[in-house]
Amino acid sequence: MKKKTLFIVLSILVFFGIMLFVSILIGRVRYQTSIKESGYIDSYSGVEPSFLPSFEGEARELAADELVNNADGSKVQKNGSISFLVEKIDDSVESVKVINSKYSGQITNIYDYGRGNDRVVTITVKVPVTDFEAYYEEVRDIDGEVTYANISTTDVTEEYIDITSRLKNLKSVETQLVGILQDAESITDILAVQKELNTVRGEIESYEQRKRYFDSQTDYSYISISFSIDKTGLNISEDEWKPWGEFKAALNSLVSVLKGFVNMTIWLLVFSPIVLIPVGIVLYIVKRKKNST
Repeated sequence: MKKKTLFIVLSILVFFGIMLFVSILIGRVRYQTSIKESGYIDSYSGVEPSFLPSFEGEARELAADELVNNADGSKVQKNGSISFLVEKIDDSVESVKVINSKYSGQITNIYDYGRGNDRVVTITVKVPVTDFEAYYEEVRDIDGEVTYANISTTDVTEEYIDITSRLKNLKSVETQLVGILQDAESITDILAVQKELNTVRGEIESYEQRKRYFDSQTDYSYISISFSIDKTGLNISEDEWKPWGEFKAALNSLVSVLKGFVNMTIWLLVFSPIVLIPVGIVLYIVKRKKNST
């Protein structure tokens, strides 16, 4: 009796162990199949991370790379952000547009997401650096509760000076190489100098692009403005009850569950020999022992 009980326990443990293995195998196979079908691996294999698609336009966070000039001529990154709770979001957006017309502000991005009481609108505005502080303070006076406000600055003067200095040195080297190239006589010397000259000119172009980037951003600053609905703006009847839609959603979930159950049954039937063969062998051995005794 004890041997029979032990055999049953072992059989159950073996069965569940095999089932667990099969489940893991099924999951891995289905995952790899879905990846291949999606084409994700084929689309991005061998692509460097810096070249992957950018979704900045969908949900842009204000980057800290806008530059302004101080009175003393230094280069300073300057950003601002304000978050509001307001009664009517659309009215607040119109208030921003009015302020923009006063300070020559330009909307560079509007991110409008959610609906009803969960709606949020985020606006990014570019304003002349000379009007940034006045613009910022006037935006703060928009009707509503300010939940977050921030101005951040980062001095990049040292980096800008370094770029300017490197450019000056590289251009000096370029002039010297051009002179050497004009005096070179052998083909070997000409090729060697030309190679070095191309390298120097490539570095000059890189630093000039960086310098132009800094210079192009010195006239403007950026501010991010977000609006959400406060308690006074909540609309109780905003969320419409749609029982037919809920019924279809529940029915769709039921169909998905049934499909999953049928698919699992099919997989178990296909892999059933893995379970049945060991169990059959064990039963055969036990039966022979009983007959021999």
